[in-house]
Amino acid sequence: MSTRTDGTVRSPFLDHLGLGVRLALNGGRDGWGRLLLTACGVGLGVALLLFTASFPGIVQHRNDRLYTQNDTFQDEVIPSPGDRTVLIATADTTFRGTPVRGRVVQPEGANPPLPPGVGAYPGPGRMVVSPALADLLRDPANQLLRDRLPYPVVGTIGPAGLLGPAQADYVLGGDGLTVDTGAVRIDAYGHFSPPKPMDPKLVLLNAVGLMVMLAPVGVFLAAAARFGGERRDRRLAALRLGGADRRTTARIAAGESLVGAVLGLAAGAGLFAAARQLIGRIRLADLSFYPQDVAPHPAIAAVIAVVVPLLAVGVTLAALRRVVVDPLGVVRRSGPGRRRIGWRLLLPPAGLAVTVFALVLPSQDNPSGLPRTAFLNSVQDTRGSLLVAFGLLLMLIGVCALLPWLVEAVTRRAGGGGLSWQLAVRRLQLGSGPASAAVSGVVVAIAGAIALQTLFLGVSAGYERLPRHRPETGPYQQSVTFPGGAPRADGLGQRLAGTTGVAATAAYTEFSLESPTGKPWEMPSVRIAGCAVLRGFVTLPDCKDGDAFVLKGPASRPSSGAEPGTTVHAAFFRGQGEPAAWQLPAATPVPGIVGGDPDGRMGSGMLLLTPGSVPAAALRGQPATVLVSMEPGLPDTKEQLTSNVMAIAPQARTEFPLDRTLDPTYLAVKRLLTAGSAVTVLLVALGLLVGQLERFREQRRVLGVLNAVGTRRRVLGLSVLWQTLVPMALGVLLATAGGLAMGAVLQYTAGLDFAVDWGGMLSTAAIAAGAVLLTTALGLPQLLRLMRPSGLRYE
Repeated sequence: MSTRTDGTVRSPFLDHLGLGVRLALNGGRDGWGRLLLTACGVGLGVALLLFTASFPGIVQHRNDRLYTQNDTFQDEVIPSPGDRTVLIATADTTFRGTPVRGRVVQPEGANPPLPPGVGAYPGPGRMVVSPALADLLRDPANQLLRDRLPYPVVGTIGPAGLLGPAQADYVLGGDGLTVDTGAVRIDAYGHFSPPKPMDPKLVLLNAVGLMVMLAPVGVFLAAAARFGGERRDRRLAALRLGGADRRTTARIAAGESLVGAVLGLAAGAGLFAAARQLIGRIRLADLSFYPQDVAPHPAIAAVIAVVVPLLAVGVTLAALRRVVVDPLGVVRRSGPGRRRIGWRLLLPPAGLAVTVFALVLPSQDNPSGLPRTAFLNSVQDTRGSLLVAFGLLLMLIGVCALLPWLVEAVTRRAGGGGLSWQLAVRRLQLGSGPASAAVSGVVVAIAGAIALQTLFLGVSAGYERLPRHRPETGPYQQSVTFPGGAPRADGLGQRLAGTTGVAATAAYTEFSLESPTGKPWEMPSVRIAGCAVLRGFVTLPDCKDGDAFVLKGPASRPSSGAEPGTTVHAAFFRGQGEPAAWQLPAATPVPGIVGGDPDGRMGSGMLLLTPGSVPAAALRGQPATVLVSMEPGLPDTKEQLTSNVMAIAPQARTEFPLDRTLDPTYLAVKRLLTAGSAVTVLLVALGLLVGQLERFREQRRVLGVLNAVGTRRRVLGLSVLWQTLVPMALGVLLATAGGLAMGAVLQYTAGLDFAVDWGGMLSTAAIAAGAVLLTTALGLPQLLRLMRPSGLRYE
């Protein structure tokens, strides 16, 4: 400390930081250009970090909206009809891949609660729709959707009732709803339900995906903090030669770095604020968000505001070793010493050690995965997934750290070739750091993407290759369920058979049984239909109304308590009051299935009953199922059938059991991670362009001199291209090897067999390399401008 003449105390630390700030701000046109480029680079990374910090808030707001839309949950205690009760039924559908949420509502009193986002109840046969559904209905190409929802639109659903601006939603007024026809009586909208625990494999996929997206951003932020590093190092080396000690030099460097970092924070906050206003127009994986729901968590935002400047200062101080040790060599621009490889080789094994530690930790019991051995387990909880993700981060940092050493080792031994090659090699020999740093983010992105793709390939086997029962014979491929339609099943089947494109139908009723002494899983299920329909499923002897049959087979389930005369009733009854009790009739055994059963639910022990053998009261509240066969060659078969069904009953569900289906949670995770990776690659590519422009500025005097002495522009342009291609080629090879190794480790941690997506791996590497080449091409106009004689100007 020292004392001023006015008695105030001066701090050398603050004075040196202030000197660094003044050097950064008073560097003339070049200094401000360098600051702006640094601010742009840091700002891109900060914007992505702020969006990442918004995830907790996005999830919380979305959960709140989901709770609001959870309006058909039936409590154990059903409210009695009253002044504030409403009958509500689900009427969801999907139109050409777009899910449409629908509700049929019927107020029972004078003061019912209003659905969120709806100002007034629509009258019977009228509906209010979301803006997204209104756009779909107005599209001339969506006639089938208008046929499906032919009701007059009398209002719009507001944001309070939607998950996001792109959600297609409607509320239809009803007049014939009852609890027996599938409706639920409620007295308030919204019901809290705890979120379903996510499969450990999907937790691991999320953790790895987030790490893969953020690691390139961290690498790029470190590279952006070093924009203009060569000129700064020469300036600090001159101060060092002028008598500044190590601490003074470090403080001045920290002051310069803080200016660019703070400007980058401001630029990132501004970019985040501008991009947030556009987020309502973006749809990712059938998800959309309102701008007000996207806000960074205050604690995470505060961490970003502290960590980014500290990272910039830390990277700058780490690069000062040569300035402190050999300042004269920096001023003379002599070649640097050889890089050490020892500590670089320790990072991947350290990451592997963390992963092994995650495997040996005791995990909670999980039905989706069993211990691999007594020593190593597959990761089965969030704690283990986070440890694996941290181990992956160490491996990615190791790949990034190995790249500069590899580039230096290769270029040191390179020689010969054309003039452009020799210029590029000599430039890399004098300092490969900027060129390696420029592609480090891309290399980390490639390695992480390959590891993530390898994990995806293993995980997808359990979610995409779902077994589907396909009948050996039989014409039916679609299935329609009418809630509460059992008493009129035959009429529903005949009505559906008369609609456009339907070739044949088969209607029946099926439900589980329960008795005073037998639980549902101990009792056979029952399928009720006429003789003609039953003959489509099995080979029957003489059949007349009132007969009963039972499927026989070697795998017949125990039928204790299901003897003829046993008093039974429907299990899992959702109608009004209690289910009707009745006695089982005597059943004739019949052989196994010969007909079409696309649902795949017919098994040994099932009772096949004709309507005359079951009292009519037993059908109350039970759904009717209609199997459908469509005419061949009909365009938009699925959409046509769904429109036909919803014209009969809006709350009916159309299913296509023979089609391949995907787990919705897995599909959402996959799409979100894919979109996030694409955004990360885009931001890294933009940052790469910014970094390249800064490298051109650093070399403009050299380029101007070479051009002035007669070097052809084509040669200079090719030399710059070689300076990018060499680190990129070495980085792709390193990233591919590292990504495969990390992918194998991740598959093992998830308890999966090793498999490689060679096509995806090659396409990822090609896309990343193409992004580097594209950004290089975009920087060529700036390169040509710097080759002018004005490039010799020096301030």
